[in-house]
Amino acid sequence: MYSRILVPVDLDHADKLDKALELAAKTAKEHDATVIYVGVVDAVPTTSKRTEGSKTRALLDEFAAEQAHKHAIKVADHVELRGDFHLNIGAEVIESAKKTDSDLIIMASHVPGLKEHIFASNAGYVASHAPMSVFVVR
Repeated sequence: MYSRILVPVDLDHADKLDKALELAAKTAKEHDATVIYVGVVDAVPTTSKRTEGSKTRALLDEFAAEQAHKHAIKVADHVELRGDFHLNIGAEVIESAKKTDSDLIIMASHVPGLKEHIFASNAGYVASHAPMSVFVVR
């Protein structure tokens, strides 16, 4: 049913992705699919920690290799540069899914706070706007 599963990864908070990573690995095994880990980085230097695409690429390659070994799954990775410095990276996640021909996005979320009642969360934006299936894991 699924052949390419995209998982957005913030390497600064990888410790909070366990449920989403486990679900992606399990789903990939069930469907003999490839899991594509995507990192969204700023296209130009800012005060954000998400800068330096080449550095992120190396770290994401290492992360993907660890996941492949840990779960015995096929993996790939993709770095998406964002030029629009809005608060939400959802558009870049969707763009990455389209570029990588992904047919499912599995994405971690958090318990919504006040900000999410006013502005859409990343996962909420992706779930509302993506043309492919989206599984949000809390």
